[in-house]
Amino acid sequence: MLYSILVFLLVLVSVLLIGIILLQSGQGDMGSAMGGNTMNQAFGSEGADKLLVRITTTLAAIFMVLAISIQWFGKTVDTERFDSVNESLPTLNKEENLNSNEEINEGIPLPSSE
Repeated sequence: MLYSILVFLLVLVSVLLIGIILLQSGQGDMGSAMGGNTMNQAFGSEGADKLLVRITTTLAAIFMVLAISIQWFGKTVDTERFDSVNESLPTLNKEENLNSNEEINEGIPLPSSE
């Protein structure tokens, strides 16, 4: 349950990061085409850039914390699943496995080294 919530939050933060990065003014000034001019009019050109940089930094930090948390919580869930599957598998005896391979390969002619 917690794992699913963390994954949802990671996706949400990712989408927000993409949007905020596109709003920032850059070399191509794509931000003005996507609504960056509205931000500049509301906060001034200097204020909008500082605000967007702070939001981007905060979202990036949240993204990293969520990614590490997902890895940590996901590892415990996967380990428990693997242990339960591993216990239900039958064990094979090495000698039985070798004998069965010899029986299968008896009818196959091997190339000679001559």
